[in-house]
Amino acid sequence: MIFRALLALLATLAVSTAYAVDFGTHAFTFAEFRDAATVAETCDGATPSFWCDLQDASLTRVPTKGVDLFFTEAGEIVAAYAKPQKGQTFSNYDLDQRQNLIPDDAARPGAALRLDGAYLAPEAATATWERVNEDVVRGTFTHRAGPLEVERTVEVSNLRHTVVLDVRATRVDAADGGEALPLQLSFPGMAGVDDPVLKVGQGYGEDGSSATNPLSQAVGSPSYASLQNNDRNTAFAIILTPQRAADGAPLQPDLQALPLPPREMALQVPLAPEAGATATLPVRSYLGPNELVRYEQEGYVEMPGLFDPNILGRLSLGILWVLQTLHDYLGNWGLSIIALTLLFRALVWPLITTQTKSMYGMQELQPKIQELQKKHKDDRETLTQETMKLYREAGVNPAGGCLPILLQMPLFIILWRVFVNFEFGEGFLWVPDLGQRDPTFILPILYVMVMFAMSWFSARGNPQSLRQQILINVVFAFILFGFPAGVLLYFVVSMGVQVLQYWLIQRGRGAAAGASG
Repeated sequence: MIFRALLALLATLAVSTAYAVDFGTHAFTFAEFRDAATVAETCDGATPSFWCDLQDASLTRVPTKGVDLFFTEAGEIVAAYAKPQKGQTFSNYDLDQRQNLIPDDAARPGAALRLDGAYLAPEAATATWERVNEDVVRGTFTHRAGPLEVERTVEVSNLRHTVVLDVRATRVDAADGGEALPLQLSFPGMAGVDDPVLKVGQGYGEDGSSATNPLSQAVGSPSYASLQNNDRNTAFAIILTPQRAADGAPLQPDLQALPLPPREMALQVPLAPEAGATATLPVRSYLGPNELVRYEQEGYVEMPGLFDPNILGRLSLGILWVLQTLHDYLGNWGLSIIALTLLFRALVWPLITTQTKSMYGMQELQPKIQELQKKHKDDRETLTQETMKLYREAGVNPAGGCLPILLQMPLFIILWRVFVNFEFGEGFLWVPDLGQRDPTFILPILYVMVMFAMSWFSARGNPQSLRQQILINVVFAFILFGFPAGVLLYFVVSMGVQVLQYWLIQRGRGAAAGASG
């Protein structure tokens, strides 16, 4: 019955589960957002959303492994759905959900252009998208914005959360007053948070400095300016950094960071007042999880004050170094995952052996323990003494199965977080992309088979325990069907080694019992 139910579940998943992220450009309209009507109802209020002017606009959706982005014809970012788990696909988009990093109630969209604080609404916008390669698309935009002619390019990568923005603005007419004004590229806040954490950093690493929730004043030579849901290393972040040349120098030396409390952040450059004067804003914008593995891989981990890793985070960086070192030698991320998993399993082999022997010993003593419980059911003190005596005579430590689990659990958590957040950017064997789900479902099925084997060994002939474990594993397998293939490869190899260890221990115990008999 259980196996028939499992097969039915696998068949259902094979039909209903979406395949890889359809990276590229796709036409989209405001009405296709599931809560579009609700957002439109707020347009008669005192503080209308920027969406009120975009209900008839043509949008471009660019789904990637890490974030689904929505652009206007002027290159503004009107929605950005960050994915807690890489490779996810969304069936519906709600503008007011927490994963959309652009607040739907903001007066301006993301990557909005402002002149001295005044938003310049685009006019006569045109957009052209092209495929640079299989992992990058580029948008080219032109539009009029007040007294400016604006050219903008946007590059979106399927492998990164970072969007590369280049904005060039040219004055059509001379400005009144004859003074240079700041041209600003701004983001209006973090969705679902009234008071996000604003940070500005200067320099890098231990030599750098940072300010949290600073005053609204321009900061020269910034290494980054960020908006974060909180300062607890969780949830999401928007990070703005200057584009830099190969030698590390900023492409635009005059670029400044401008915090705009309570929830906005901008980068700015001066724009001269003369007709024909130009200013450029070469910016990189990260939109995604406030997460250490992503920061390390995309080059933000050295930003001062951006992220304060705890002990597990620092261990994660060590694991990343080992993984990347293995890749330097093996040349393939799939082989590197396998090698790192085997290395980890070698480290915890003694702990698993202790845990398993203790588990088997407790199972073998269960009939005797039940006899003692019946015999001393009215005398708890005697029952405790006799039970402990039984443990000593059998050489079994009741805590022997718990301590190894506690010791290895942090390592399991670290490895899982590394694999689920790391962008591998390549395939392995039949899997076209380790950063997305296995379209053939072979890895999830292998996982189910390995977990059944583990349940068989750990149940030790106890049908009730076997049924319970199979049920738990089937539920967990349902979740894992959407996991990136690299994560499942880790699970299959790791659990496969544990099954082998169970078999060796059982064979050893059987041989020992036969010799003593």
